[in-house]
Amino acid sequence: MFLQYARTFDTRGAYQFGSVNRVMFEARGPWAGGTLRASFMGSAEPLTLGDRGAPQLLQVAFTSDGKTITDHAHPSPWIMELAGLYERMISSATVSLYAAAIGEPALGPPVYLHRASAEANPVVPLAHHAQDETHSSFGVVTLGVHWRGIRLETSAFNDRLPVEPSTVFSYRGARLDAYSARATVAAGGAWSVFGYYGYLPATSGGHVHDSQHRLGTGAMYTGSTWALTLVYGVNDPLGGARLQQTLLAEVERHWSDRDVAFARGEFVQRTAQELSLVGSVNAIQDVSAVQVGYGRTVARRAGIAARLGASGTINIVPPQLEAFYGGRTPMAVAAYLQLGRVTSRGMPSHAGHH
Repeated sequence: MFLQYARTFDTRGAYQFGSVNRVMFEARGPWAGGTLRASFMGSAEPLTLGDRGAPQLLQVAFTSDGKTITDHAHPSPWIMELAGLYERMISSATVSLYAAAIGEPALGPPVYLHRASAEANPVVPLAHHAQDETHSSFGVVTLGVHWRGIRLETSAFNDRLPVEPSTVFSYRGARLDAYSARATVAAGGAWSVFGYYGYLPATSGGHVHDSQHRLGTGAMYTGSTWALTLVYGVNDPLGGARLQQTLLAEVERHWSDRDVAFARGEFVQRTAQELSLVGSVNAIQDVSAVQVGYGRTVARRAGIAARLGASGTINIVPPQLEAFYGGRTPMAVAAYLQLGRVTSRGMPSHAGHH
């Protein structure tokens, strides 16, 4: 849980006291010669952030109560994962079957909620909607094979999302007509590299988009003091529309068991519709953001750690957007108290892992 004050500045600026939060439960045990795991992940953000979500410049616009909300990150839904996973060794390989009423297909990087490089950072990446926003899809089936450091996964899933982010279940018109594949290779030590491809049919409701191919690659490092994620992604709309590219670099550095610094740099190509722009502007806009932050653990009790932190963000917009944002470099700041389960290194843990 992050209890935070967030403020964005200039023409589209806003401020808010609120809470970014999530909880994850997991149960596992032997079954049918393998291991069965049940997972649940939820959030109270529809209450603690409200229907407008948290202020964040250049984030994808969304709809709530019939109104278009711009420059805010929408609240997480009440349920983000409700899933089961069965794994079994066959010869020297581990074969898995993942089925979710709400869950994450094998598409994009691991969602930022589960990345060690974002554990101390409550801010949603700008690239989230172009890379890993399928993490709470209403219907997912994934088959995986893990052999000698190589993991191959393929998914069929439903990419239709409701208009209201806080909707608990949404299966109207649901079909498993989106599909994806991802390969992850252990590259030695704490490094891994991955590549992914997906086909997403046109959808309405939340996260509106035309039919598109989504592909990308990246690398992750997760060590005892450093965590790093690098991702390059492309969305390729069918019908000849221009490619949309994203680039993300995210890092976290721990000192002893108390201090942590984190940073994130992003380049994202947004559509004018995603930013809810009107007037004579180009259909695709190149935007960037650089964020740095610091946190310090100040207390531990009963298995819970408390961390105080703050971050600042400089956003960079092209000349066409200067009139909308009041300048070329609109800024944002945030201060927070993070509460979380103590890990082996004495820090609040991120919500889960995949």
